[in-house]
Amino acid sequence: MESHQFFFTREYWTGDSRDGAVVNGDGYHYYRMTTGGLIMEAYEFYETDDGVEVASPLPEMQNISWVKDLGFDDMEALDVVNEDEFSRIRELTQASERS
Repeated sequence: MESHQFFFTREYWTGDSRDGAVVNGDGYHYYRMTTGGLIMEAYEFYETDDGVEVASPLPEMQNISWVKDLGFDDMEALDVVNEDEFSRIRELTQASERS
């Protein structure tokens, strides 16, 4: 069985949040990806005007290829982040699911 190498990225977005709480705002999409660009895990993140951090899962992005499915030529639009930052966003999502 082939083992995958992973890396962690984020993509800046503007517009409306997936949950509808932010209109004409901005935030980040966080991804755990294979080195080949396959998205294995994805989250949306934004901060409200009051400074509250909100994260939610993006299950529809799982198993989507950044290049083949989304049509990007490369991964230049993505910022590489460390695993700790990605894990913090994942934990925010899990905390909001428990609330």
